[in-house]
Amino acid sequence: MGQASFFHLRAASSAKGKLTEIGLISIGAIMLLETRLLIRSNRSFYFEGDELIDHSTKSIEIPKYIIVKNKATEELVPFLEMMRFKNVCIATQENLLELIPDIYDAIQSSHHSIYRVEERPNLNHLMSKLDSIHDMHPDALVGIGGGSVLDTVKFFGHILNIPLILVPTLASNDGICSPVVSVKLDNGRSDSLRARMPFALFADTSVICSAPKKYLFAGLGDAISNITAILDWELSAQTTDEQIDYFAKTLSVMSYKSLLNFKSANFGDVDFVETLVNSLITSGISMEYAGNSRPASGSEHMLSHAADVVFDRSFLHGHQTGFYTCVILKAYASDFYEKVLQLLCDLGFFSSLPEELFDRATFSEVLKISRSIRNRYTILNTLNDDQLLRIFDDTVSEIKYAISHASSEISKRNTLRTV
Repeated sequence: MGQASFFHLRAASSAKGKLTEIGLISIGAIMLLETRLLIRSNRSFYFEGDELIDHSTKSIEIPKYIIVKNKATEELVPFLEMMRFKNVCIATQENLLELIPDIYDAIQSSHHSIYRVEERPNLNHLMSKLDSIHDMHPDALVGIGGGSVLDTVKFFGHILNIPLILVPTLASNDGICSPVVSVKLDNGRSDSLRARMPFALFADTSVICSAPKKYLFAGLGDAISNITAILDWELSAQTTDEQIDYFAKTLSVMSYKSLLNFKSANFGDVDFVETLVNSLITSGISMEYAGNSRPASGSEHMLSHAADVVFDRSFLHGHQTGFYTCVILKAYASDFYEKVLQLLCDLGFFSSLPEELFDRATFSEVLKISRSIRNRYTILNTLNDDQLLRIFDDTVSEIKYAISHASSEISKRNTLRTV
């Protein structure tokens, strides 16, 4: 499958004058200007007050290079040489480079700088490090690692206006290719800040598959959460007249449907892992096109951010969003509810979750905070806490039933094999 599996466009690379492939679904004519796309769709006008606004043209940034395949990291060093990046700052964490020998060996024999990233750095810490990164005078930033590393380099790249090359070693959330960084604030809460999109992305499925499975579960939970994000967006449009960006919505819907429609989903199948990575990339691009996180973040994310405060410890973001997606789908009485529950159960998703998520008293505390997390209209605005607690109870009961039912089916199959 190789590069991003959505519709491919061909465009001239400004660096070498060669043809390169970029992954994007297109509506109308698309013109490439460096890494910025000018997208012309059907003319669209509406009034804001007394002013007639033309929304027929908008520009977005997407990666010029998206490489998703086995051994994709082998192409990073030749890429840096091709782009003539002489002074590169490589942000990573302890022992990660050793997982990718070809990059590790190249760095040892080069003059590139290494920046060690803290686990989940807060905003003040990131601000304090800007000068040291600036003083390195890098002509590119490379982030090799998981969420903390990628958020750090996206933050630095946005503030300092430096090209970004991302090399995710995990597929745990859609931050691998999004214009958003999640940072911790001094009050313990997390917030989402605007950042720049990567110039290039190298996702090596062999590296991603070798990571503990809990990170793949987290990526699945984050990708599936787009379902409820879109439901909330549609609800807001009906109730508050919020505008829906239908192209961004299409990308978001594609990202989760590629997973729901995958036959015999299995993390042991590299094609499914590649589909998950491409789903997360598509989700990130949907946020860039929308200009905000609406296509990929709704009530389920508000509950997850509230849970971060209540738990006062770090659980994986995608574990929380995946679980709360089930609760919100139940609240909507959505046709997707049973299909999502079945997919997550079949893959063993719920077995990776912390017990605290299933606790009713804890969920009650989460609800008290959730509506204040973000000024965003969602189903949380239409239901009171008692209603949501009853929905939570039903969801947990049905998840536990599905788990026990799946376990008994596996036991039966094992017994038949033995006989």
